[in-house]
Amino acid sequence: MTRIRLEGDHSLYHCGSAAAFESLRTTLAQAGRLVNADEDYDELFVNGEGSMHHGGPGFVKKMQLLQEAVASGRRAHLVNSVWQQNDGTFDAVLKRLTSISVREPLSQRDLADRHGTDAPWHLDASFYAAIDESASAPAEDWHGRVIITDFYAADLDVWFKVTRGPAERCHYIDMRDMSWSSLVKSLATARLLLTGRHHAVYAACKARVPFIAMRGNTHKIDGLIAASGLPIPIVDRLWDLEAHIVSAKASRAMYDELFDWMSRQPAWTP
Repeated sequence: MTRIRLEGDHSLYHCGSAAAFESLRTTLAQAGRLVNADEDYDELFVNGEGSMHHGGPGFVKKMQLLQEAVASGRRAHLVNSVWQQNDGTFDAVLKRLTSISVREPLSQRDLADRHGTDAPWHLDASFYAAIDESASAPAEDWHGRVIITDFYAADLDVWFKVTRGPAERCHYIDMRDMSWSSLVKSLATARLLLTGRHHAVYAACKARVPFIAMRGNTHKIDGLIAASGLPIPIVDRLWDLEAHIVSAKASRAMYDELFDWMSRQPAWTP
């Protein structure tokens, strides 16, 4: 049986990352035997997730893992990844990978244009994570409220919670404080989600609840919406959120079209 090593576990970041990694583990467990990082392996899969952008430290670390694998003659794969504005330092490694899979077409285009590398895209692995319907994953009843998460401030390179203005009246949630199943089931009781989080958008889509997203530190949300071909708004500034709250309610049919389209997309498989 093939010994498979899976790297790129960001489960401690928040429940969306935990869901994505567990979904990958479940899929790969059907293809071989998962081994720990200190064990020998035949094949390496690296969960790129949101770290493969702008040549950052996460990008370098993961590409070095892939480089070590191909240098030792092992099969190596980059999966479930964003890809944006990385330099060509590891282009030779990209050419030697057994496969690459990204999460949306903007990353697909960046890989092709900057690195001459073709890669298919699939929805983020979190979308295919099993939802625990039992009482062990409790759901809160948010009674049709507007839910809000945190947002990304590009000028400061930090995530922040809104503490004043119209958004202050919304019900704030922290994705580190609940499981993926609880988040999805709870969102199903909400009216609308306001977020800067890519995985929060996925949770809303899984719960079939409209959302208004603000751009983050990569094009991952933009890429998802671009793939759908639907004119769902993504805002650049906090004060633009309120203007779209009413229009989101009027656009329910468009959101349903997005949710239906996502439900038809095949999951990534090795």
